[in-house]
Amino acid sequence: MHSPFPPRNDPAIPVLTEVLDVPLPSSTPASPPAGRALPAARTEPSFAAPRTPDFEKEIEALRTAVLQDLLERVDPLLKGRMRTALELAAARALDDVAASLREELGRMVDEAVQKELIRREAADFQARSRPASE
Repeated sequence: MHSPFPPRNDPAIPVLTEVLDVPLPSSTPASPPAGRALPAARTEPSFAAPRTPDFEKEIEALRTAVLQDLLERVDPLLKGRMRTALELAAARALDDVAASLREELGRMVDEAVQKELIRREAADFQARSRPASE
């Protein structure tokens, strides 16, 4: 279902604090008398409207439209944040793998050097211990 609201791509505008242009019923004054405040917002309409099936359908359609509008605006934000988080996690994992690989290669090189030193020492020992006549 296409949203009846114009797309809002400005990230500076908070998503959940928007004011919707919904016409007020004629029985409610457009502005409160001097010194009086408007009643607090409610989840149900404050006017006494008949609860007909058409009215319920209109309320449900409005709820669906508002939810769709919110989802269309929040979804790209969530995807962007998830992409950033995944990129950071992947970068950390690659750094960890690279560090582990460097450590393992260093250990392998040290082991190879030790073995070569032992081999050379053994070869020198054998060369010194042989009689000169051979």
